[in-house]
Amino acid sequence: MTSTLYQQIADDLARQIDEGSFQAGDKLPSIRKLSQQKQVSIATIQSAYELLERQQLIESRPQSGFYVREVIKTDLPAGEIQDNLQLPTRVSIKRTATEVLQRCQQPDMINLGTAIPSPEFLPVKQLQRIMGSLIRKRMDEVVVSVFPPGLLELRIQIAKRMAESGCRVSASEIVITNGCQEALTLCLRAVAEPGDIIAIESPAFVGLLQTIEALGMRAMEIPTDPRKGISLDALQLALEQWPIKAVALVPTNNNPLGFTMPDEHRQRLLTMLAKKEIPVIEDDLFGDLNYSGSRPKAIKAYDENGLVLYCSSVSKSIASGLRVGWVSAGRYQSQIEFLKSFSSVGTSTLSQMAVAEFLANGGYDRHLRRIQSAYAKQVQKMSEAVLKYFPAGTSVSYPQGGYILWVVLPTGIDTLQLHYKALDDNIGIMPGEMFSARDQYQNSLRLNCAIPWSDKVEQAIKSLGQLAVSG
Repeated sequence: MTSTLYQQIADDLARQIDEGSFQAGDKLPSIRKLSQQKQVSIATIQSAYELLERQQLIESRPQSGFYVREVIKTDLPAGEIQDNLQLPTRVSIKRTATEVLQRCQQPDMINLGTAIPSPEFLPVKQLQRIMGSLIRKRMDEVVVSVFPPGLLELRIQIAKRMAESGCRVSASEIVITNGCQEALTLCLRAVAEPGDIIAIESPAFVGLLQTIEALGMRAMEIPTDPRKGISLDALQLALEQWPIKAVALVPTNNNPLGFTMPDEHRQRLLTMLAKKEIPVIEDDLFGDLNYSGSRPKAIKAYDENGLVLYCSSVSKSIASGLRVGWVSAGRYQSQIEFLKSFSSVGTSTLSQMAVAEFLANGGYDRHLRRIQSAYAKQVQKMSEAVLKYFPAGTSVSYPQGGYILWVVLPTGIDTLQLHYKALDDNIGIMPGEMFSARDQYQNSLRLNCAIPWSDKVEQAIKSLGQLAVSG
């Protein structure tokens, strides 16, 4: 795909920063000066600088200009590939997960745990106008249930959006769900039975582990690189040793590690699984939140055999309370429609209509540009605070999108105990062992950065660091 002029300029500046022509703290040429040098419009340079801000390479300083940022590099350890992989296991996190999720959302709690963005980042006013108009003008439609596959006008808009990630699907190939969590549940039910083995990343998304547990399936954790994603060599070993029924992944702006799997890895993964006709459940929930502004290709974009069950929702980008998600399930489409029809029947008609209108009227694109930049800044601030206040030897992830930060503390610090201590200070976090079926990552935790930065939030990070040191 041909890049735009402002992207070319941004790429050139990024290369100069990477090669050391511009060092951390250096001031970049003013917008006007660079527009004259490049013989392009001021708007083009402004767009290039905004893109570099989202990529966390530069920062703007009021009435001063643009400066190169001190880039925080990840030093998270990559998962080791072993000849003798860990055995598939039953998942048993429901008690801890339920308690943590409930405690994090209590009143007056500084919620650094659950991955729910604060209303300040959401298009509240736009949704209020849209929903008000729908209630006034289309109430006769609002009060009627829409059965699967869901509202046609919404499915048309989703098909258009999926095209941006390289997916060639029609509205008829999409089923609307109650958020991405239901989408994942339907997909697992469509491809596997109780007792079957599902290969997953490690650490893995908590919601996926909860679903595997609820359905009585077994999880097989595959070592996962914090920069490239699931180890394909380790996955190949697992496929040779175990009757794996499906592989479930978050390949773009991963939760919890933040990486985006390279395109060549996606293609190799799909080729590997297609030989055995093993389906892939692709969770693309954070896909629209890439800091670069460009939309990474989905694994489904490379699917020629109908083996990819693609799941997403608007919970992280528009509003989690709307509970609007979707599945494009390839060869499993009819099974998904059947399961949806006889489980939750339908998804809120008003929510579907509101999302369809927001996607169609151009408001979503403007909103995305705003939050992509905002989340990049939030993650940067949180990373800096963690490295400042947490014990020496702490490392953090380097997300390429989204608003999740994975933190690894020195060995010996138990983050489940840290969670309980932090509750006394009204601070909620997600302990690392919740992201594993085998109680791994006990010295790790996940932080939600989609909470407006303030002195109170910084103090919460400082308090967490002090509690971690005190043991």
